[in-house]
Amino acid sequence: MKKLILVRHAVTDDNELAKLSGHIDSRVSEEGKIQIEKLTDYLKSEKIDEIYTTTSSRTKDTVKYLAEINKIDIKESETLKEINFGDFEGKDFKEIQKNYPDEFNKMINEGYEYKYPNGESLIECYERVSKEIKLILEDAQNNSTILICSHAGTIRNILTCLISDTFEYHWNFKIENASVSIVEVDNGFAVIDKLNDTSFLK
Repeated sequence: MKKLILVRHAVTDDNELAKLSGHIDSRVSEEGKIQIEKLTDYLKSEKIDEIYTTTSSRTKDTVKYLAEINKIDIKESETLKEINFGDFEGKDFKEIQKNYPDEFNKMINEGYEYKYPNGESLIECYERVSKEIKLILEDAQNNSTILICSHAGTIRNILTCLISDTFEYHWNFKIENASVSIVEVDNGFAVIDKLNDTSFLK
């Protein structure tokens, strides 16, 4: 069996302003720094064998103390990044609806297939993330615990991939900042043991 601990990064300045930040870097906010302390305390007793983050500072900052506690190097992955919002990076939905009404309507109507201008679609994001998570699990030792700190969309993609091998349940998962979800994978069969746990933040 292999154990996946899926952590969404702590809250950022862009999160607090409801701005889209997929591939742009967004700093952990003051509240996020408090979340990191509580998250670290919550997971410090876990024996973690590998830690993956994206190249975004918000994911690396969220688990840097856990990497130090476990005396392991963080492995950075471009492929685990959030969806690329393209021209809409750094904008909120109200701004998009006001200034790009045609694109906003396309976004609503096309759903999973909608591709952000100069960015990607949810399906394209799912495809790259699902390939990566399968490779990570293939390479992992049996009975190992792998922590992945990434983004809400990435974690949703991982979960729907592991339980259904499709993108169709992407929006069925609520993934909050600094939340912990745990999946146990045994011979390719995934069981969700914990989902969107934020109890330790209260």
